[in-house]
Amino acid sequence: MPTSNQCWPEEFGFQLGGSGPSYILSVEEGSSAYLAGLQPGDQVLEIEGQNVSTLGFQAVIAIAQTQRNIPPSIGVVSRIQQMDITPGPDGRFGFTIVGDCPLLVEDCSPCSPAGRGGLRAGDYVMEVNRIPVRHHEMAAALIKASQGRTLRLGVLCLGPRRKIRSSESMDEIQLEGDGMRTDRKHKALEFNRKIDQILGEEPEVKEKLFAVLKQYAAEKKVDWLASVLPDILTTDEQQTLIGHIRYLPLSLGSQWYHP
Repeated sequence: MPTSNQCWPEEFGFQLGGSGPSYILSVEEGSSAYLAGLQPGDQVLEIEGQNVSTLGFQAVIAIAQTQRNIPPSIGVVSRIQQMDITPGPDGRFGFTIVGDCPLLVEDCSPCSPAGRGGLRAGDYVMEVNRIPVRHHEMAAALIKASQGRTLRLGVLCLGPRRKIRSSESMDEIQLEGDGMRTDRKHKALEFNRKIDQILGEEPEVKEKLFAVLKQYAAEKKVDWLASVLPDILTTDEQQTLIGHIRYLPLSLGSQWYHP
């Protein structure tokens, strides 16, 4: 584990991009970020409780590198969009991708099947037919195997997509923003409901779990958390909770929501 935040986020195993908002573009397998549950396509909402949801990646990095906690707590929400692309008469989709981790859409004509499906040059492909992809070779093989059939892409769109329609009121726009800001709390409440559902008859396990999560919120030791959770959540049903823990507290630091 790094001893400072000066090389955040790279030394913690992930990469940011976006001129505002900022998004996680790649996560190195086995890294601290990977163990914490960060995923490509996540939008960065908070750093140590500070709202950074509109800032570009350079500003977010500058804020994170000045924090005392190592690593700083980070609040995220997935922004991957699913696009269904129907092939053209030749069975092709009409776009090209380049690079690895992440995969960048290099070319996509608005008149192509992919363009009509919503894809644009500059987007990042995170999933192909619901399979996460990191490398060009794998993505290209999955896309080729889908020729002649509908292709589903999980895409991170960094560019503007939506224009405000004249029929939309400012109240509607405000409600949309409020929804994004409260998304974290809803996930936290859902996490607590899951705990009650799965551990309702096992108060000792529930107590141990919350004690561990509170300790993590104070110490931010991701490797330690990843090692102790399987010892507490021992059954298959209990271990389904681990997937939800990336929303709380891993992404929320010391903020807690209890029913």
